[in-house]
Amino acid sequence: MISRIVLRTSLWLAMGTWVGSWAFFAFVVSRIAFQVLPGDIAGDLAGSLLTILHYGGAGAALVAAAAAIGLGRRGWSVGFPLLLAILCLASEFWLSPEVAAVRPSTLGEHNTVESQQRFRILHGLSLGLFMAIHLASLILVGLYARRDTLELADAQPHSE
Repeated sequence: MISRIVLRTSLWLAMGTWVGSWAFFAFVVSRIAFQVLPGDIAGDLAGSLLTILHYGGAGAALVAAAAAIGLGRRGWSVGFPLLLAILCLASEFWLSPEVAAVRPSTLGEHNTVESQQRFRILHGLSLGLFMAIHLASLILVGLYARRDTLELADAQPHSE
């Protein structure tokens, strides 16, 4: 019983931290940063914060998958968070460096029309992937909540 409590607590803390931190970044931090800071500084700040968010998201997804396994769950309960962890790490290791390499603040006077176009495309991909992962993590919260509700309902004694 205690181990199930620890596993469920770990799963929900991981998911809450992940979803909450990504939402706070997307809807509060990035908006304020680009309102009060020069664009290049705000972009550099956002890039640095994304590194933390990518690793945190991957870690939270791995904790959720491990907790799901510990709770005896299989299938999407394990595979979905593992897929999201891979996407977080792919964004960090492959997409983010590409964006950083053509960021106007990185290129300085070597910034060209072509590099600006490449930056816009890569930044759009990065933003789209971030929002897709965030939406998927919200869906995962809903799926886990439904699964917990069904499991708890099945565990309740039924009166006839």
